[in-house]
Amino acid sequence: MDASRIVKRIFWVTLALNLAVAAAKFVFAAWTHSLSIFSDGLHSLMDGSSNVIALVALRIAEQPPDEDHPYGHRKFETLGAMGISALLCLAAWEILTGAWQRIVHPVKLPEVNAWVLAGMVGLIGVNIMVALYERHWGRKLQNPLLLADAEHTKSDVLATALALVAMFAAFFEWYWMDTVSAVAIVGLILWAAYGIVRDSAMTLSDARRLDPLPIRHLVEEIEGVRNCHMVRSHGTPTNVHVDLHIVVSPKLSSQRTFEIENAVIARIKQAYPQVAEVTIRHQTRMPACEKPGATAQGASGG
Repeated sequence: MDASRIVKRIFWVTLALNLAVAAAKFVFAAWTHSLSIFSDGLHSLMDGSSNVIALVALRIAEQPPDEDHPYGHRKFETLGAMGISALLCLAAWEILTGAWQRIVHPVKLPEVNAWVLAGMVGLIGVNIMVALYERHWGRKLQNPLLLADAEHTKSDVLATALALVAMFAAFFEWYWMDTVSAVAIVGLILWAAYGIVRDSAMTLSDARRLDPLPIRHLVEEIEGVRNCHMVRSHGTPTNVHVDLHIVVSPKLSSQRTFEIENAVIARIKQAYPQVAEVTIRHQTRMPACEKPGATAQGASGG
């Protein structure tokens, strides 16, 4: 099964689980009038919404290159991750609004039911399994959407734990803990959103994806390559584009130069499976920055 189908299957499964978990939390919130449980339920609902965004982004990202997107549509996965962060911020705002209303109009929580406590503990277990499952496959496939959603789900685990703390505090009539827990959940949500935006910005700003030094050493081991320089990389974690310059002898035939370039491409893709494209410019003279005693940056094309 290809990576795209695996990721889609994971998101369909987690979508069903997140909607079921959110429904259960809303039932518990209505039963106990707990703001923290309602906030937690809203967080889980955002998890489900993020799954939908991820599935749409994946559908667009798998489209082949076209005239308007000659490098493909893979960055739509990153845009999907940004959409998830926007939903997290929306959830945080809704919770803060509810917390303020609870401060202005305090509500005394009813007696906490043991069945609700047991149910919330069970939901924590479900969220932990989902987060670990998504993180495992996200790291294995280097998929930004899965990794972003795993962070979202992980924050949901902590949010549910905070809701449980507020419920236990009700035994001692510390009802203010419900509002405090809700605000703390907001902090967790915003931290998760920040992490997603930070990682997505790396892709959208064309930040360097690969260390150029190991690539340079790798290429210079190939017979016929005198020097490798100007190594650059960008793209998504699973779809990296590399461009570089190599120096070859001016006495080589065009056919031999072509063979060397193919060898460079094959060696890089073998060492870095995430590399989708390698662009090479060959030169016949050593760049000034590589000559002994040289101080200026530069390169002479051939």
